Amino acid sequence: MGGVLQPRWSESEIEAIREGLIRVVNSRPFEQSIRRQRFLKYVVTEAIEGRADKLKGYSIGIEVFDKPAAFDPLTDPVVRVEASRLRDKLREYYDTDGHGDPVRIVLPKGTYEPRIEVLSTVAPGPVQFSSGPRSDENATGVRRPGHLWSAGVVASALAILLAGWTLSRPPDPLSTNLDNLSLAVMPFETIGGDPSWRRLADGMTQDITTDLSQSKDLLVVARNSTEIYRGKGDVRTVGRELGVRYLLQGSVQPEDTRIRVTAQLIDARSGNFVWSARYNRPTADLFEVQSAVTESIASTLTGYEGAMAQAERALIRRKPPTVLTAYENYLLGMEAKHGGASGGVSEKGLQEAERFFRKALDIDPQFARAYVGLCYVYEYRLDLNIGVAPENVAHLVEAANTAVRLDPNDGEAHMVLGHAFVYQGLADKALKQFSKAEALAPSNADLLILIAWYLPQLDQTERAVALAERALRLNPNYPAWYNQGFRYVYFFSGAFDKVVKFVKLVPNPNPLDFAFLAMASAMLDDPGAAHGAAAELHQRDASWNVETYLSDNGGVPDKLVHLFIQAAGKAGIQACERADKIAANPAFVHVPACDEMRTKKAALP
Repeated sequence: MGGVLQPRWSESEIEAIREGLIRVVNSRPFEQSIRRQRFLKYVVTEAIEGRADKLKGYSIGIEVFDKPAAFDPLTDPVVRVEASRLRDKLREYYDTDGHGDPVRIVLPKGTYEPRIEVLSTVAPGPVQFSSGPRSDENATGVRRPGHLWSAGVVASALAILLAGWTLSRPPDPLSTNLDNLSLAVMPFETIGGDPSWRRLADGMTQDITTDLSQSKDLLVVARNSTEIYRGKGDVRTVGRELGVRYLLQGSVQPEDTRIRVTAQLIDARSGNFVWSARYNRPTADLFEVQSAVTESIASTLTGYEGAMAQAERALIRRKPPTVLTAYENYLLGMEAKHGGASGGVSEKGLQEAERFFRKALDIDPQFARAYVGLCYVYEYRLDLNIGVAPENVAHLVEAANTAVRLDPNDGEAHMVLGHAFVYQGLADKALKQFSKAEALAPSNADLLILIAWYLPQLDQTERAVALAERALRLNPNYPAWYNQGFRYVYFFSGAFDKVVKFVKLVPNPNPLDFAFLAMASAMLDDPGAAHGAAAELHQRDASWNVETYLSDNGGVPDKLVHLFIQAAGKAGIQACERADKIAANPAFVHVPACDEMRTKKAALP
């Protein structure tokens, strides 16, 4: 933009803008509409890239709403209508969830160019409950003078964050032996001749392609590469020419006041069906239907327990271990860490998972995802009290830092680094990593629940519940391990009935599950269930106590410590660690109430 001075944003200001946009698009007014998210991301991206002159009704209709080249914004009001809705939703966000948000995005009437107001950048401080010795950092947040800029002069640092909504990664057409999963989303067909349904189907194809392309496990063919194969039925030929392993096909069919969407995943090598699903929804709001179906398909296919990974593992198991690729070892490691077919985390399963991940790194030392897998192993060992906690934390920190260094654009790598910071008691650094992870993988349900799992101890319980519920909406057929995340998040939010519900859905409960079941039952005034679960906990791990669990996990805010201690007392569970155990562990994080109890006990004759 000629004549406009581009400001130099500090790192903290760039971080504030990123986090502000994440909060908006993931907020309640926006989370149910991918179209609304895309609209906001598009206009901000174009403006900060100096292309504000392109922010016209026609270009937005083409780029955001997938309108054909013949689109006329004067006769088709979709852009004006959606812009009005976007303004309303922005106001709703800043009047509710975003009240006091340090970053404000405004879409003035009469223009599609947004303004971004940066009021301040404040780094949150670490949360601690310990009165005992600890060498955690305690950064002080600094408020900076506010700035008001047209988005046309906002630094282009957001381009990396926002570009993912339009980008797909084309495969090498000469290679059909890719070391990760490759997929082409074929144009969804319409049953019936109404052109409006064709537009919906094309929009759904584009959105699914966009959502799937955000997965680090997938290589997704760009939409323009698949369009030329519309209506061609020879899946083997299409897969070979596009260089992909899988094809996703689908159809849209209107039925009175409802819409039926069918999707099916096909192995392009064999032509066999791998997965299929049917969605039947009211047509009251087609954009909402499109968003819901798109997110559901994306979350069902991706992730280590997604349909594609399961299909790959079925093939991998038939291969000799000596010929497995790095990615195949990674997939087997991810399966092993959750107990494989038995579905229960165990010390043996974690040992097997570590072997697979290290084998992957022997093959490819630059494979960041294998380091992410190792982080999960160390986290589970900490949760299950397997091994020496300080050593597990040290290994976790090392592996997480390596994963981010090798692949700084991997949301999951930033997430596990956030986990590592939590275990070190560095709340401010953890929250920054979680924000980066959300920005890089906003539709990854696994990532969202794994962030939510750690937020209560950072004094962000409400955000934890929101992320957990969003993960549930994205992935209603979630894997069994989600239940443990739900029981943790809902315990600290006081929804003890949900804690009991989700713990009972855990297929192979561990001692910690019985601890939560006992405490939640006690808080629901169900002493029989509480004492039964407490007895099971004692039988499985007689030394388990609240204070050691909290110490191993880096601590939680005082008000949540009080809740934990209160619930443990009602359930008959040991709350505090023995004095001699603490003396042998100088890194132990003390609960003040337990220190008082130990002092009184030591004073007794």
